[in-house]
Amino acid sequence: MYIMLTKRSNGTIYESLPSVAEFDEATENRLVLAALWDALQRLNYACAVTVYTESIYIGRAINSRWPEKWEKDGWKNAKGKEVKDSILWCRIQHLLEETGSVLSAETGPHEYSGWMRWHMPLADAYKDTFSEVRERRVCLVHD
Repeated sequence: MYIMLTKRSNGTIYESLPSVAEFDEATENRLVLAALWDALQRLNYACAVTVYTESIYIGRAINSRWPEKWEKDGWKNAKGKEVKDSILWCRIQHLLEETGSVLSAETGPHEYSGWMRWHMPLADAYKDTFSEVRERRVCLVHD
């Protein structure tokens, strides 16, 4: 799940609705990369992008500029093995190159961490609970 906060040129802040990346049997890192790729697709011009993630690996890779090195090395890591999730990393790199955006990361809990932990299971529960309803209108009430 991700929420995108954007500071507009007039100084106002835009906060997107939460978006959820859904993959069967995906790792946490793959989900973070998928959410990042989805968010970056929404950018139309060069931006300074800060990713707030609890994934230390993703944060370290971004801040150490590993994707740029991996790309030069044919998506091989320092040990010569293929980089995990190289397709997503490659897509992210291409989006950054297309827009001229610069990526950095902050790792650890952030202001939305608790909220996301609470709402992720609820998002799945609502989907699973009401997937059988076809002919009736259902209104979900959220706090």
